Amino acid sequence: MPEPPAAGPDPEALRAAVRARWERAAAGWRARHDRFQAAAMPVSRWLVDAIRPQPGQRVLELAAGVGETGFLAAELIAPGGTLLCTDGAEAMLVHARERARELGLRNVEFKPVELEWIDLPAAAVDAVLCRWGYMFALDREAALRETRRVLRPGGRLALATWAPADRNPWSTTVRGALYDAGLIDALEPPSPHPFELGDPAALRALLEDAGFADVELEEVAVAFRYDDADDWLAVARDLSAAVAEVVDPLDDRQREDLRARLRAAAAPFADADGRLTVPGVALVAAADA
Repeated sequence: MPEPPAAGPDPEALRAAVRARWERAAAGWRARHDRFQAAAMPVSRWLVDAIRPQPGQRVLELAAGVGETGFLAAELIAPGGTLLCTDGAEAMLVHARERARELGLRNVEFKPVELEWIDLPAAAVDAVLCRWGYMFALDREAALRETRRVLRPGGRLALATWAPADRNPWSTTVRGALYDAGLIDALEPPSPHPFELGDPAALRALLEDAGFADVELEEVAVAFRYDDADDWLAVARDLSAAVAEVVDPLDDRQREDLRARLRAAAAPFADADGRLTVPGVALVAAADA
């Protein structure tokens, strides 16, 4: 009699693990916000332009993190408009509230929301923004259907994901150094990971299957800048709980071996002074509800 298939990972346990990592990374995202957003700004601006914000609108941002893309829209929907800033990690929203106060934004509401079940009535918002969020949903089809449900007819969705891994050395190089040092078991990150929505045809099909129309897809180039390879590793450690879990327990010998491997891998991105400019490519999309 054949053996029954092995059970896969429990979805609820995996969701909890993903959420816990974002909770742990929130302080690092707050500390590194200015540097990350300097590189990500072309993507944020594309997304905000794509929803065509108007005064008086209600805009939902999903997976908002510490508040970046949506805060750009908040200024454009005033007076009378409201940004609903949401994230699955409540620690991210703590920092987003702090940043909103610092920026003097008064038309922002904050709410913990999961991508796959958005706690809002149908047709509740005029537009949805989601920068680098859907690829971390376990059920992306459900997340996009929920997004379509809460949008009013004719409303706009703008999202960003990443092009395939080989076009994003800003992310893959550090993981490659960890792998080469024998500190992780696989070069490809475990699912859900940032590059799983990098196929434009597959992303278009997901959006259309969820009920979206007139899908627009583009690529946006980004560039991350670091003082040197050590700075790159420090930033990666702060932004990724998964990297921190590997790097923090290392002894001095392991740490120096990892740094040497990353320095070698970073050499193609260095200028004459040793400063690094590391490229990446985002895949962005917009569609009508």
